[in-house]
Amino acid sequence: MDLLDDMFERAAAANEPIEMNFIKKHAEELRADGVERPASRLFSNPPGDYGSMVNERVGTGDWSESESLGETWKGRNAFSYGRGEGTGAGRARPEVLDKLLQTTDRVVQEIDSVEYGLSDIQEYYANTGKGFLLEYTF
Repeated sequence: MDLLDDMFERAAAANEPIEMNFIKKHAEELRADGVERPASRLFSNPPGDYGSMVNERVGTGDWSESESLGETWKGRNAFSYGRGEGTGAGRARPEVLDKLLQTTDRVVQEIDSVEYGLSDIQEYYANTGKGFLLEYTF
């Protein structure tokens, strides 16, 4: 995690035009909004917890719009990790995740396996916040 976080920090500080570096572009926009650690890109569940709770909601039928599944996913994955957050301690930063998702067309989970297909495991939709099979998007 620390190495990935370091990579994003370096990319945000790189001496190159923002047209060539979207990490730098979005970090500068977040910095202008007063966001602390604007190069953060590693988000997951709360420390010591796991699961997006999307699969539970789908399993119980406790949803009617796909957007509500996306909101569940965002709420559960709004914890930032990396060197600046302390060892093993994620920090809730939903405003940063939300701003980053506004610049995202698709969220993709790529797994290379000969044992499982896209529709074999419920974790595919649980980790992207919205349905599965054809595309992952909010």
